[in-house]
Amino acid sequence: MAVIIDTIKCNGVDACSEAGICIEICALNAMENVEGRPIVNENACPECGLCILNCPNEAIFKP
Repeated sequence: MAVIIDTIKCNGVDACSEAGICIEICALNAMENVEGRPIVNENACPECGLCILNCPNEAIFKP
């Protein structure tokens, strides 16, 4: 199972203090910007945890 983004804690890419670093840091391009929100491609996500460690809002987690 891929990582999960808490939509209450995530303010979207434009409001992110790190400008959507979760999308930029993903080496396998498993995160993408869809209408200003980071979305996880569950088939591509290896659950490496880089997005979790770098999210300034602590909005990404593993189930």
